[in-house]
Amino acid sequence: MGEAAKAAFLGGLVVTFKEQMHTDVVVKSGEEGPPIPSHKAVLAARSKVFRNMLDSDECKTASEESITLPDLNHEELKSLLEFLYSGNLKAPYNQYRALYLAADKYDISHLQDVCRNHFIASLSSRNVLDILELASIPSDTILKDAAINHVVKHMEEVVFPMKYETFVQRNPDLGVEITRAFLRLTRPQTKDLGPAVSYFNPPHPRMY
Repeated sequence: MGEAAKAAFLGGLVVTFKEQMHTDVVVKSGEEGPPIPSHKAVLAARSKVFRNMLDSDECKTASEESITLPDLNHEELKSLLEFLYSGNLKAPYNQYRALYLAADKYDISHLQDVCRNHFIASLSSRNVLDILELASIPSDTILKDAAINHVVKHMEEVVFPMKYETFVQRNPDLGVEITRAFLRLTRPQTKDLGPAVSYFNPPHPRMY
């Protein structure tokens, strides 16, 4: 499928979602709020976890087919579903954490990539510890490495505030990783001096 055809297809999906045309399942958030009508085919195609939820006996025997995503509030759920239909994430920054974790939980790799790239692009000395802590939840090595690299390059700005001490108390393993990364960055490189000569056992002079 060419890019133009793909864009037209996704545009059509967005219209059917917004107009609630031919919906056959509703998705509920973890808080009070109206369920959002959706399409089983789209949900199943975007996530194996959703597919399994829709195939479960509990979903099939219910009077109204529905799935509940308890981790998300109504606005976060709406942003997630709009992403599944359009492939574009148009959400405020305060939703990215919940959407990133939901992407990991429900196996939506493209959404996780989008959120990860957003976090990496927005790394700063003020938020890097929060992002590093977040990366450790799904064991995201890409995001964790980017955050640790930012820490070691801005060590004074990150380490001296009291927030760092609290962070290390909560995450001692991450504190160790930061220390090791900093030492790797700052220790002098060993020069190639050829074969090592022992100063304790120098070669004996030839005896004549």
